[in-house]
Amino acid sequence: MANIAKKYLSLILLMVIVLPQISIAQKRSKIDIKNSNSLVIDRDINPDVQKLIGDVFMMHENMKLYCDSAYYNEKKSEFEAFSQVHIINADTVHIYGDYLKYNGNNKKAALKNNITLKNQKVSLTTNKLDYDMNLNVGYYDQGGTIVDSTNVLTSVIGRYYTKKNLFFFKDSVVLVNPDYTLYSDTLKYQTVSKIINILGPTRIESEKETLYTELGWYNTQTGISHLLKNNKVNRETYEVKGDSIHLDKFNELAMVYRNVELQDTLNRLIARGHYLEMHKDTEEAFLTDSTLFIHVNKQDSLFLHSDTIRIEKDTNNFNRILAYNKVKFFRSNLQGKCDSLSYSLQDSTMRMFNDPIIWAQGNQITADTISIESQNKAIKYLHFRTNAFLCSREDSTLYNQIKGRNMLGHVSENHLDKLDIIGNGETLYFPRDDHGIIVGMNVAKSSSISISILGQKIDQILFTKKPDGNMYPLFDIVNQKRFLKDFEWKDNLRPKTKDDIFIWESSIIELQNKLKNRLEKVIQKELEE
Repeated sequence: MANIAKKYLSLILLMVIVLPQISIAQKRSKIDIKNSNSLVIDRDINPDVQKLIGDVFMMHENMKLYCDSAYYNEKKSEFEAFSQVHIINADTVHIYGDYLKYNGNNKKAALKNNITLKNQKVSLTTNKLDYDMNLNVGYYDQGGTIVDSTNVLTSVIGRYYTKKNLFFFKDSVVLVNPDYTLYSDTLKYQTVSKIINILGPTRIESEKETLYTELGWYNTQTGISHLLKNNKVNRETYEVKGDSIHLDKFNELAMVYRNVELQDTLNRLIARGHYLEMHKDTEEAFLTDSTLFIHVNKQDSLFLHSDTIRIEKDTNNFNRILAYNKVKFFRSNLQGKCDSLSYSLQDSTMRMFNDPIIWAQGNQITADTISIESQNKAIKYLHFRTNAFLCSREDSTLYNQIKGRNMLGHVSENHLDKLDIIGNGETLYFPRDDHGIIVGMNVAKSSSISISILGQKIDQILFTKKPDGNMYPLFDIVNQKRFLKDFEWKDNLRPKTKDDIFIWESSIIELQNKLKNRLEKVIQKELEE
């Protein structure tokens, strides 16, 4: 007997678990007919179906149904409703349409033709809608339009969570707002907070700009948005890219983080960094963290780095670019270094301040301030103001040197052809004979000097006023002063490539000290052994 009980124990347990579930599944909630002008039952054709005609009113739990006529199958707890169908669910959601098929067992409704769903201040129109009364979710897949107090939104596929006030849209999504139009592949929209969650390729077009992103959110009430993937902002004359873009529409503010690029398509300027703050109303910008400024030229672009780059308007409303703290720039035929720099788009002039140096054609030129003036997108003049000093290496120990109060360099086809020294001119240079051999050292002074440059060498020196000077023979050079006052050769600071603009002398000195300390440790260890 014990063995029999043991044998059927598992079966008994299974029945105890499963039978209540079957009983629950078979339990059907009742659909109540509250009103109908007439009721017809054709017992020969379908005795389970009641035909309700005229002012039909039915209820199922917290759902109310109104229609012109209906077929009701009490056995299956199903009905079909025709013409002027009106569903009220939980007293907040109203659904209108021409046709409805409703299953009372799973509380799912399928509507067709001229459908309108209204929930508070939001309305959805479509021609095919499935609605789950349990989950309070409406579905459409043949196109729908949503209208609220501020936006009109259309898509091919949509899902509306009425209790959460949340829409999910997919495929050919278009949102029309008085201020912009949005085109998207996939997004969510919260009808109360008015927040759009972008989940796929999206373009937002307004009168002044176009935004593109593939992930992010946008609050249509506050005008604040945050773009997180493949982001781009385009305006008439510039484009902004970045890993993350935070936009404040009403304050006209944009903050861009990581891998930032600002491109001025009109002036062929590119600015890069890892943080950009931009005021779109004034088009002023602040860029920092690994900045790189590029003046694009088909033949030879200029690359510039500094701690910070600022773009602002001058008094005549022209853009002015300011670079400050540890400025270096590189171009194949021109390199420079200073502590701060400004570039005006009004006169196409770059002005360098605080210990500026430029290197051109083998020459090193310093002054209190240096200006590089361009015309027709090419460098035309180099202005060296106060304490101007030019030097170039003639051989391993000898340097040609020219100094004066001011200097003016004349540039043609990106080549420094001529240099005028204005006031307190001094020269110290080493002329060569026809065989290229140094023949001596020429030292002269004149208030005004003009120098012609051929290639990377001084070709001719013209003293416009009578000079005071001497020519020392080669054997006597060692007995003379070979350097003018304030001479200092700084070629170790010159950027040799565009990558060198990111290296500052403090970093070089620090690296040299590290190598020196390491070498001293190795020597000390060998001595101890």
